[in-house]
Amino acid sequence: MTKIILRIPEGAEWPVIGRNPENGSLILRPGFLIEAAEASGCTLYEDGSNRPLFTEDMIAALLLEWYRERRQMGAPACPIMEAVIQEARKESMH
Repeated sequence: MTKIILRIPEGAEWPVIGRNPENGSLILRPGFLIEAAEASGCTLYEDGSNRPLFTEDMIAALLLEWYRERRQMGAPACPIMEAVIQEARKESMH
């Protein structure tokens, strides 16, 4: 199995800008997914390359880890991420 190292694009600002009221999915700054996929050596689309597909699970893992690190460094809480984390905790308890 190939090990994939997820990377935050150099100089990237926190990308979470909102949440879709219909389905609860995160709304990210335009261009972030492409930048993150490229920084991680992945692709967003099945393009015939040998690069791994940048999946929703990978994006979620990258955002959660980045958020934890930001908070440890003293960055302010992101209410959107805090709500997502609380919902995930509740779901994991069921």
